[in-house]
Amino acid sequence: METAYYNLSGGINQALTKTELGMDTKKMYWADSQNIQIYKNRGIEKQLGNTILCTIPENEGITGMHEMIYKDDSKLVITTEAGSLYIFKPQNNQLIKLDKTLTGKKTHFASFLNGVLCISESDGLFYIKNNADFDIVECELKDASNERVKGEVLTVYRSRVWVASGSTIYYSALGSYTDFTTEDDAGYISDFHTDTSEITALKAYKDYLAIYKKDMVYLLTGISPSDFAIVPFADRGTTAPGSVVNVDNKQYFLTSGIYALEQVGELNQIQLGSEISQKIKPEFENFNKKSLSNSICVHYADKNQIWFFIPYNSDDYYHTIWINDYVNKAWYKRVVPQDVTAACLFEDYVVTGDASGNIYREDYGNSFAGEPIKFMWKSPFLAIGSAHHRKVIDEFYFVLDDASDNKFDFSVYKDYDGQYADDPEKIYSSHFEHLIWADDSTSDDLPCHWTPDDAEIPVWPVNKDVLEKAEISEANYAIQLCVEGSGVNENATIIGLQFREIYNDD
Repeated sequence: METAYYNLSGGINQALTKTELGMDTKKMYWADSQNIQIYKNRGIEKQLGNTILCTIPENEGITGMHEMIYKDDSKLVITTEAGSLYIFKPQNNQLIKLDKTLTGKKTHFASFLNGVLCISESDGLFYIKNNADFDIVECELKDASNERVKGEVLTVYRSRVWVASGSTIYYSALGSYTDFTTEDDAGYISDFHTDTSEITALKAYKDYLAIYKKDMVYLLTGISPSDFAIVPFADRGTTAPGSVVNVDNKQYFLTSGIYALEQVGELNQIQLGSEISQKIKPEFENFNKKSLSNSICVHYADKNQIWFFIPYNSDDYYHTIWINDYVNKAWYKRVVPQDVTAACLFEDYVVTGDASGNIYREDYGNSFAGEPIKFMWKSPFLAIGSAHHRKVIDEFYFVLDDASDNKFDFSVYKDYDGQYADDPEKIYSSHFEHLIWADDSTSDDLPCHWTPDDAEIPVWPVNKDVLEKAEISEANYAIQLCVEGSGVNENATIIGLQFREIYNDD
């Protein structure tokens, strides 16, 4: 009997029991992982690291970042713990400090025209022009008491600027970021549907403006004040404005789980979709509920991924990032050594900022800014046939991609005991771009596939897939494989598993 697993793309699944997790023979779910991602929609591989993009000279902690873009020219707007405001120009690695000091610690941004709008819990709305001097314009948005409006909720919808403070939404005149007073073109909406609770997020979605409160979503339609209309939509909301993100036909948001508004059907109806975080729902017990409002979500479209930066209990920084692969409907983790405080998309890749004033390009390089990438992957417990019979596995193979060098340790856990494993063993496979003609000096330790003994010259061919044989001792009801590594030169690109010569032992 032979059993093979050629689809390892299930991702982490915490919702199933140990026995249930290993039952699916078409797609393998993972018991756990760290810095592992799905490879070519079927295998697994070590994630790439990060590298420093720029550093704030004063080593001020990063509090916010946003891309300023016009045509193909991208710049990065940066705010710091000390209230400084910077522009980073990657074309010449120039860092420019602007002549403005912020008092708020939670800066929120929105792109408008060619520049960037900014507001915080302590700073009124202002605009950074995308010109040679990055001129700053105070928008002078004021409430009924003639006080500057401050807040953490900001967006752009139908060429208007929208700001929420408390239960009131302010909107600008069409095409303007300074005019909030023109009658019949600018104005405000307050306490709609007699709901006086705080507005927590605003985000354009399709033809609507989604208005979030803690436990509710409203949808606003219309193109001008004369036809603006707000209707209740869903009895789930969010406290995290940075968690709301548009991906294709969906708008994701974080609440007690992760949900999405989605467009469905031939008539493009909008509905509240099912919870996409069900597979990792137990992890929510480890999140800091008091700090969920600080969560950040970044859509990494080039990799079909959504990165969720969610604060954990007893952690002041984002060390663990949950990644949703929405093509494979899979979850996995990224664990970084840096004290991450902010994140955004910049030039189509993810950037993060830390508490020391460093900004990193993520998903790049073979280390975390010089530190080795520690990676780990655990399969489910595999019964390989029947969970009611002990079996001996004479031959077990990792199927490796020959385009990658592979060097990792693996260990085996047995019979649903996840605490104790056999001593780790090593897997080593090198990638060669051509055929290697072997001689007496060729090491027997290398993974060689030889020609027949009577061949004039033995040859080591480069196969499409490299099979690396491993051993599993004794008879077991079920086994779990753990792959791990921590060295700079250690790597894993696994596209399948094969179990051969399997015999029942009872």
